[in-house]
Amino acid sequence: MPKTPDKTRRPGYAPADNSGVGRRGLHKRERILACAANVFLANGFHSTSLDTIARAANSSRATVYQYFAGKEDIFRELSAVAGRAVLDHGGRLGDLGPTADGIDALHRWLTEWADIYDTHAAVFAEYPGIGTALSVIDAGPVAEEFRLRVTAQLHAARLRGLDPDDAAAALMRIPHMVHLYQRRAMFPLPGREPLSWSLTVALQLMLFPDTPADILPRDGRQPVSSTGRPAAGAAPAPQTLIIPSSPVGQDVLSASSSLFAEHGYYAVSMEEIAAATDISRATLYRHFSTKDRILAELTREALIEIEQHAATLPGIADIEAFTTWMVGYVRFHRRYSGVIRAWFDGAAAEQLSEAALDHGITAIHHAVQKLLEPVRLPDGLDPEVAGAVFLAVLGRMTEPTAATAPESDHRTAELMVNLLRRSLLRAG
Repeated sequence: MPKTPDKTRRPGYAPADNSGVGRRGLHKRERILACAANVFLANGFHSTSLDTIARAANSSRATVYQYFAGKEDIFRELSAVAGRAVLDHGGRLGDLGPTADGIDALHRWLTEWADIYDTHAAVFAEYPGIGTALSVIDAGPVAEEFRLRVTAQLHAARLRGLDPDDAAAALMRIPHMVHLYQRRAMFPLPGREPLSWSLTVALQLMLFPDTPADILPRDGRQPVSSTGRPAAGAAPAPQTLIIPSSPVGQDVLSASSSLFAEHGYYAVSMEEIAAATDISRATLYRHFSTKDRILAELTREALIEIEQHAATLPGIADIEAFTTWMVGYVRFHRRYSGVIRAWFDGAAAEQLSEAALDHGITAIHHAVQKLLEPVRLPDGLDPEVAGAVFLAVLGRMTEPTAATAPESDHRTAELMVNLLRRSLLRAG
């Protein structure tokens, strides 16, 4: 971590005329930050206590308080350092285009992004993509500045058939999600180098589908398919769902889903849910004793719906049917966006059935695998990475791609289909 000699001890733990932390203090402070990052990465922010951080740093709780007001303060600083690295990276995209030099520029940029992700994984793993706000930080300003820097460079690239804002969103979100899948071992993915080149091929073709096939990575740089790829056999059996029979219960679930999407699961209180549902706290607690029970019910609803929707994923030959399916998916994802986001939080996920979550994720992964089986992928694109890219499009491109009013479901679905057709689902 970079040194910050201007930092001081927390007031109350040292005399005012001796508030500088000094060289030894800086070393201790940096050790606390480094150990906290490891603990956050292992346990998640919400499952990490200040005592756990203190033990990891071989310090006491009081010593940690000399440098930080709490774990939120520590995480904000880790986020600030990550944000500076991200913003610097946003201006280093280079000259892109349907040329060998353009491919190399994109590959360098994606490799640098992988380095940044690994360095700041404790921060990035806490939210599924830059631009998602946590209750302890607001990534919005960094995400917007990053978007502006990348978009400005994409304007110079003279894209065809793809708006620069849409292209910037793809470059911001898709690599992040694929690296998140890899870090959490959600799907079998190849090692760092083949993953980097596969991402390069997929994103190069999203931006420039007219890139000549003979300059795409191959030979020594061509990714080797990961071993142990699960066959796309029978789809998992559908889960059963118990829907609350009370209209009040359904109103609570609907209001909660909207609040979770707008503010995040941890930022919403039971009092706010009761107010949004226009019921008393006593009435709310008669239906749901805790907030995690609400999340569990919403999760069961979402899982059964995505399993049913995944089972109807059409082939790519019928583009109209494929687009219609995508519109339905966008509506599903937007309706449950706060719930789905909570699945990526370790503490929230622990409150849910791991088997159920795996079941739902397997359903959509299976559907994507089955769709991609007959597809002739571009040279240099690992099949598992192709599947991860497809899932990243489903997982992140439902969000608006610019700082404007929310986009229509149809427009978003058409963009997602366009990105996939330009890169993975190419004719011929």
